[in-house]
Amino acid sequence: MSIKLDEAIRERLAAQKGDWSGIALRAGVSHSWMSKFANGHIHNPGIRTLEKLDAALDGARSIGFEPQQESAVAVGEHAN
Repeated sequence: MSIKLDEAIRERLAAQKGDWSGIALRAGVSHSWMSKFANGHIHNPGIRTLEKLDAALDGARSIGFEPQQESAVAVGEHAN
């Protein structure tokens, strides 16, 4: 029996609950929306949103739950 993508993402979100703000930011959704989805209140989130959440969860794992620093460096740089 295979697990559905939305169910798999809900399980992954439950395991990473302490980093929901960062995951939501990386996925381009609000923390409120993600909380509603994780708690089963959004029944049809859309495949694109699920794909974004999946990628954000992968990013959270690969960067050790810390925000990526690349954008902060790029913003601080000035052309000479």
